Amino acid sequence: MEEGGIQTFDRLIEELTESREALEQFLKLINALHKTGILQFLNGVLMKFDENLTFLAEQNSMLIRNVNEIYSILAGKEEVKDIKLSEIVRELNDPDVRRGLYLLLKLLKAIGSANKESQDQ
Repeated sequence: MEEGGIQTFDRLIEELTESREALEQFLKLINALHKTGILQFLNGVLMKFDENLTFLAEQNSMLIRNVNEIYSILAGKEEVKDIKLSEIVRELNDPDVRRGLYLLLKLLKAIGSANKESQDQ
């Protein structure tokens, strides 16, 4: 081994010795992540990082579109006509309307539950 290589190796050994406590903590963290399965999960996420990032971007844009649509309705930017009860009942046949209604009911339940808990305290 060349003299420069030996000096570099010696310096590396010295740095490892100085960082012993930090390295021990790091190894404990890695072992804990491995034992809990989080390390394998993170490896999977990183192996398919591009796919995951694309999926998150698509979900984010869908969320933004939905929030914009809700805002337009609430701000009065979309015309809301008078509707008959029979038309409302007919709309309940639409799977999207039923899904939305179900989500609203879950939201109302969560709000009611949170309100109940805050009043109990």
